[in-house]
Amino acid sequence: MTAKTYDAIVIGAGPGGSSCAALLAKKGMKVLLVEQNDRPGGKAMSVSNRGFVHELWPVTGGPRNNSRFESVLKALDLAPELADPEIYATLHYRNASGQYMPYVQPLPNSPRSQSLENLFRLLPWLELTPAEMEGFTQFAADNAALTPEDIDALDDISYHDYLTRYDIPQAVYSYMAAQCNVLFVVPFDQLAASEAVRTMQEMSTDGAGFYHMGGYGSLFQKYTDAFARLGGDVIMGSKVERILIEEGRVRGIETGEGSFHAPIVVSNAGIHPTVLKLAGETHFETDYIDYVKGLVPSLALMGIRYFLDEPVLEGAFHIAFSDNSYIDTKRAQRAAAGNVPEDLLIFVTIPSNYDPGLAPVGKQCLLVSTLCPPDPQMDNTQKWWDKIEEQVAQIWPEIPGHVESKERYGARHVSASTRDQVLPGIGGECIGLAQIVGQCGRHKPSPEAPIRGLFYVGCDAGGYGCGTHQAVTSGCNVADIVFGYHGESKG
Repeated sequence: MTAKTYDAIVIGAGPGGSSCAALLAKKGMKVLLVEQNDRPGGKAMSVSNRGFVHELWPVTGGPRNNSRFESVLKALDLAPELADPEIYATLHYRNASGQYMPYVQPLPNSPRSQSLENLFRLLPWLELTPAEMEGFTQFAADNAALTPEDIDALDDISYHDYLTRYDIPQAVYSYMAAQCNVLFVVPFDQLAASEAVRTMQEMSTDGAGFYHMGGYGSLFQKYTDAFARLGGDVIMGSKVERILIEEGRVRGIETGEGSFHAPIVVSNAGIHPTVLKLAGETHFETDYIDYVKGLVPSLALMGIRYFLDEPVLEGAFHIAFSDNSYIDTKRAQRAAAGNVPEDLLIFVTIPSNYDPGLAPVGKQCLLVSTLCPPDPQMDNTQKWWDKIEEQVAQIWPEIPGHVESKERYGARHVSASTRDQVLPGIGGECIGLAQIVGQCGRHKPSPEAPIRGLFYVGCDAGGYGCGTHQAVTSGCNVADIVFGYHGESKG
């Protein structure tokens, strides 16, 4: 039987793969999309569970307005359906007395002209005087004025180094570090300043708190459904076993469903699994293999899904932090050595507080998480879960009495669902490649592999920004690159 031939094959229907495939189909290419799970979304998939609909762990995105999420929908002749919670977030800062002090934040879609006003509202919460806020105020004003060229020049310094040019009080530093830990999932003192500044600038202008009605998975299902309507072929629940390569060129893929031919393969499987497993090391130069093996992944998530018998928390998103809980290099190294932090950075998303239809009436699902090493084989996961439960009870003592059931997850669950482990100690990473100095801006891997016709899409190449939005940005950019390559190849 002759294998079916396509213009391009996309491996993986995560945010990057589903957006890229849909846009390629919109451009008139004949495309096959293959996904190992039974639904699209990758790390941001939504599941149905005893009447609840929820992501598997906390998922964030931004900017809220004028995003690539929205531009893809518009390109596919679809309208965005943004959730509009009255309370976007509640921030909990543990002060010097040991008490967690809450700060309620409305949906942050204010124009930039109000951003400094919003910062001053943090003064009493962080227990700062106006004089102590001056450094942060100057930082915010300077940050907003940076041009794209100014931001490009920040590729080689960390956001920590950039921030500490100013006279920043510890409480504000801890606040910024915790926010960036959640948005970028890397040690704060390694985060590339260019990546952070560009993303923060967009969110200052167009707001944060993006969430699609029906959950993130519903957004990527829309992309996939549109792809099918445009003539694309979709295979769900089929794992790609191998990318077929002959004479330095892509020829197609091999799956459990058989082989499929195409001169272009776009992989949303991650650069490590794509190069080291699906394509195979023998097809690349040694220098490139060494380069790929040296690329550093993001941290992972460890957490618990709590199913409550009644709504307990208001607000769609919660972050609880202290001066000792944000993750820097030293704290990440201690965690990788097997030490559970004494003070965790805890963050929570509540899908039904974005969209009430995502939970049974009178109930609530909390997706509680912290950052941990990306090793799927880490052997002290129970200690992490125990520590999470201890802190949840401390910060929100009303939660334990309303728990009907709970589900635990860690790096091995992330890896099993979304990213094969091909190197020791990594595979369970939350985002993909870490957005650290040396891997961002001009240092980010090229979306085009050394093998003719092989491309990467998702958080490992082609985009920038906060997790899911970085992946969709990559999907848009890589679709343009692939379409151009397709035209040149035909010509």
